[in-house]
Formats: sequence, structure tokens, C-alpha cells
Amino acid sequence: MINKWQAAYEIIRYTKYVFSTYDSMTDTIWLKNSKSKSIMILTDKEVSDSEIETTTENLFYNKSNLDRAVNFKISKIYVNYIGSHEFKRQFSSSELKVSHIGVENIGKIIFNPFYKIDTKYKKPKSKDWYKKRVLSSNPLETYLIKFTPMTSILLMINTLIFLMNLFYIHIKDSVHLTNDLGLTHFGVNQDGEFYRLISSAFLHANVDHFLFNVAAIYVLGKFVESIYGSIKMLLSYLITAVVANIISLVFITDSLSLGASGAAYGLMGILLVHLLVHKKVQKKLIFQVVAIFVVIGVLSNFFSNVNHYAHLGGAIYGVILGIIYNFKKVNKKVLLATCILAIVLPVLSWVIQSQHSSLQPYDEQALRFYYEKDYDQALMKVNETFKYNNETSTSYYVLGKLYEVAGDKDRAEANLSYAFELDPENELALKERLYRLRKNQDYEGMKELVNDINVNKVKDEELAVILEDLEYR
Repeated sequence: MINKWQAAYEIIRYTKYVFSTYDSMTDTIWLKNSKSKSIMILTDKEVSDSEIETTTENLFYNKSNLDRAVNFKISKIYVNYIGSHEFKRQFSSSELKVSHIGVENIGKIIFNPFYKIDTKYKKPKSKDWYKKRVLSSNPLETYLIKFTPMTSILLMINTLIFLMNLFYIHIKDSVHLTNDLGLTHFGVNQDGEFYRLISSAFLHANVDHFLFNVAAIYVLGKFVESIYGSIKMLLSYLITAVVANIISLVFITDSLSLGASGAAYGLMGILLVHLLVHKKVQKKLIFQVVAIFVVIGVLSNFFSNVNHYAHLGGAIYGVILGIIYNFKKVNKKVLLATCILAIVLPVLSWVIQSQHSSLQPYDEQALRFYYEKDYDQALMKVNETFKYNNETSTSYYVLGKLYEVAGDKDRAEANLSYAFELDPENELALKERLYRLRKNQDYEGMKELVNDINVNKVKDEELAVILEDLEYR
């Protein structure tokens, strides 16, 4: 038979009730729910009708003291007699409603559908185990008790995609999934693959990267979901991840980014605002949350390609969402400024990043190796673009230049020509075509080729010099 400590634990886990106090004099557990303005008292003692009436009178008489103790005006009190035969008696006053309920099965007072599923195959713990967790003064453990299905679902999605990616990388020797789901400036802006803004937030490169992020999401997700609910948890994860990725695109245009850290920092921002707004800045809790991110931040620096811009962007937008979620407790001017910033920040970041030019990440690497005269590495990167069907005009340009280095003039000419045909606006391919026309002293052909090009918008310095020289011919 279930005892009152197990009942208290399960009620705290699956409902909005949290632990309030333990009255050792009456051996009763008091839980509170500020949202419904209610108190739940748990006892396993058998009582008579007269004792029920006496208890009710005491509760009516001490209402003002109880209000001060829980820091809200109580409208309902439920006295649950755990393990008793089923009965229900109700009493009402002008300010308070008291219900005495005999509870044989706590499933009848826990309406969360996951309770029966979760407890069906779970063996009960000892009474002391439940008592220790209910009475725990550790604020971190208090929130970790809560059942948070959305956090669990997000963690499962992250885990599933991570395992799939490991399978592709280590079994099939392919980075196909990473290339298709990771965030790239080229993919979002040139190919219109906007899904990357979300898909990259579920993708991880290695075990360490994955473990750091899911640990942060597990802890912070439980906080956010326990406080704000499953829907806001999902929205918080997705919105902060997308905004963090947009902000990172403002600064990173030449590489691939992935990971849930932008969303994790967003959840941290929401939590910190909640603690400040509700004046629950407990030193122990703050220390634990900060310690988690210090450890993650320090350890992540041992690995390459840490996207600090996404971290910062996620944290900033998390703070914004935290203020919006607590709009009733925030100064109206601060709220208005925050709402404006909530729109301006992602829109402005999107406009700025869309003005940047970018190359497919493998093209960028291939070019760098080519300029460094590391031709083997350059060829390997070009081959990878063809392997994963990501070839572009720049891929053919680099391949043509590599054939040129190898002395194969025919293949060099064929690839360089195709690079220009594939994208006449590619500055590298255009510059190569102009070089060849100038070599043949075909200045009229050069002018015809660049007739509609604005030299002020050209980014390649050598191409700009060629265009300026043509203006004087």
C-alpha cells in the first residue's frame, strides 16, 4: 500500500504542487500550488467525523496565518487521507473551501495521463527514499523531481539523431547527415534550406559535444518546463535555437555549425530572469546553475569550432523570453522595450547576415588549401563536394585550378569554363574568364562580359582592379 511520503513525491512529480512544510506535531505533509491558490495536506491517520470538523474549524480560523506562510491567499484546501476508504466531505466559508478526501488510489487525484504509464512498470522505493526527496532543501533536486515530458521528448530526438549520425559517420563512412542538417550560411541563403536553422539544433558532432548539451538541456529544461509548462518549453527551445543560429550567421559565413547549445543558453536566460523577477535568487541554486555552465564552457573550449556567437545569441533571447513570460511582474516600459527588441533583434540579424556573401563550406576549405599550396587537401575537399552532391561553381573553379597546377590544360579549361557557365556572377570564375580574354587582348569581349557589373559591389580585390582598368580603356 502506498504511504503518504510516496504519495507526496508522486503528487509533486506529476502536478503543479510543491513541498511547503512538514508538520511533525500532526505528522502531516503540506503541499502548495500558487497557480490554483490551493493547499494539499497529506496524512495517513484514520479520523472520526468530529475530528474532521475540528480540523476544518482550525483551518478556517488560521486562514490568515496560512496565507502568510505560503505567500498567497488560499482559496482551497484539500485534506487527503492516504490509504483510507473512499469518502468526501466539503465545507465552505466566504473565503475558503475545505475538502476532506479518503484516497485509496492516488491515481484518482493525479490526473496526469503519464502517471499510470510511468509507474506501471516502476518498482516503488523505500519510504525513507521518498521522504528524503520530499524534504530535500536542495532547490536543484526539487525541480529535478518534476515529470517533464517535453524535455524528455527533446532529449530523445537529440539522442536519436545523434545515434543516426554516429551510424553514418562510423559505419557508413559518410558525413551525409551532418552536411544535410548542419547550419551553413551558404545552405540557408543560397540554397534556401531554412530548415537548417532548426535541424542543426538537434545535431551533434561527437560524444563530448552531445553529452555536454543534453546534460544542460536536462537540468535547465526541467526548470523551465516545471515553471512554464510543456508548450512554452518547446517554444523556448525552438525559438532560442533559431534566433541563436541567425545571430551566428551574422559572424560565421564560412563553416558548418551544429548543436543544441544555443537553445541551452536560451533556457538558462529564461531561468535567470525568473529567479530575479520572483526574487528567488538563492545562492545555492545560482551557484549550481552557473557551475553547470562554467564546467560546460571550460570543457567546450578544449574542442574546436565552439560557436560562442550562438551561445550569446541564445542567452540574450532567453532573457527576452523570460521577461515576456513574466509580463505581469515587469515594468511596462521595460516590457515594451523587450517586445520591440524581440522583433528587431532577429529581423535585423537576418537582414545583416543576408547581405554577406558565402561559399559552400567545403569550397571555402578547398580554396584555403589551394592558396596555401596544399593541393592534396584541396583536391580531397573538392572531391567531398561531389561525393555529397554539394558541388557549386566554385567547386569546378578549384578543380580547374588544380588541373592547371597538374599541367592538364584541357581539363583545366573545361572545368574553369563550366564554372563560369554554371554561375556567371561567381567572382572567381568571372575573374578567370577575364584573365583569359585579356591574355588574348580581347578588351571588347571583356567589356561586354562585365557591362552590367557595379565595381563598387565587387568583393574580390583583383577583380575590382581589372574592372577599374577596363573603365579607362
